[in-house]
Amino acid sequence: MTEFRFNVFTDYNQFVVFDSHAEWGNDDWTDQAIEDMFMQGEGYIAVGTKRRFHAPVIVHVADGDLPGIKADRAQHGILSIPSGVLEVSGVTDGGRSGGSIKVTPGDYRVTVDYLNLDSVDPDEIEGDDSYIVTLELIER
Repeated sequence: MTEFRFNVFTDYNQFVVFDSHAEWGNDDWTDQAIEDMFMQGEGYIAVGTKRRFHAPVIVHVADGDLPGIKADRAQHGILSIPSGVLEVSGVTDGGRSGGSIKVTPGDYRVTVDYLNLDSVDPDEIEGDDSYIVTLELIER
C-alpha cells in the first residue's frame, strides 16, 4: 500500500478528492450528505470534516490487503479516475493545501474513515481528528 499525507484546508468543513479532469461544485450537499459527511459525484467525492481550518488527510492506494482501521465512522463509494491523476484539495484554496497522486486509471472502491471526531474544539479550529481515504482498484 502506498500512503500520501496532506494538511488540507477544510474551509466550509470539507475537502474534495477528484479525478484531475472532473468538474465538481459545492452545490450538491443535501441534508443527508451533510449528516453522512460524504458526497459523491461524477469523478469526485467530497468529505465533510469537523474542523473548518486545516485537517490531516491520509490517502492510501491499496495494492493488496487493506489496513484495519478503528474509525468513528466510515463512508463508502466508487470513484472513477480515468485520467490516472487523483487530486486532493480544499474547496476554496485552488489545490494549494493538497496535491496530486498518480494512480492506475480506472474505477476505485473508496472508503473514508473518520477518526477522533469528538476531539475537535467548539470553534472547529483545533483537534486530533483525521481523515483516511483508501482507494482500491476494481478489477475489470
